[in-house]
Amino acid sequence: MPEIDSRLSKLFDSLNKGLYKTNKVLELYKPINEILDSISKDIRLLEDLSEKEPLFNPIVEEEVKKRELVGLYKKMLALIENLKDEIDSYEKILHEGNDFLETFRSYRTVVFENSKKSREYLKKIVDSFNLEEFVLKFSVVGTIDLTNIATLVGGRKAGIDIIVPASNIDLIFDEILKSQNLKFRLACEGFVIYFEKDNVLHIEATSQKIKLADSIAKEFDGKLLDE
Repeated sequence: MPEIDSRLSKLFDSLNKGLYKTNKVLELYKPINEILDSISKDIRLLEDLSEKEPLFNPIVEEEVKKRELVGLYKKMLALIENLKDEIDSYEKILHEGNDFLETFRSYRTVVFENSKKSREYLKKIVDSFNLEEFVLKFSVVGTIDLTNIATLVGGRKAGIDIIVPASNIDLIFDEILKSQNLKFRLACEGFVIYFEKDNVLHIEATSQKIKLADSIAKEFDGKLLDE
């Protein structure tokens, strides 16, 4: 793999910094949304009061004048409209940027309806990529009886890992996922598969493999998390 040159490094630094800044600013949308919702409700209440109790209108007019509400409201509308126009002007290129970055996606979390479908998905992955064996790795080894687990899944112990034939996916589900509360992952030939739940899998691989894995997941109605 060629070393990243200074131009590319600076470009990635700039993009990374820009994304962090933008996401930080956009996190303010929720409180702004709550404020706008409050303003909308207040306006509706004033409109309702003005319509049903016209005797209050002189007071309403005086308060609107004293608090300079017409100008404040106009300024708010103008700022919102300008922000909308500016965002709209970038919308197309931002979506194109998203499509570009997606071509380099090297991970995916997939949620299946049940463990049966996630199991069938992994079997199809094994067949599609001609995988022969997995390395079963545990997050924390501790007091785990690796020899016993190796026997249960039809594998062989290798240090603190277990080598498992890729054809033994059923045993991974039946002997580890359902019967033991263990955090683990399967690694092999450019793939790392994390079991968040028996129906939630997190896959790490090259972008080309992820594309194919995504298409296979759809065959089993897997929901691809867009994160």
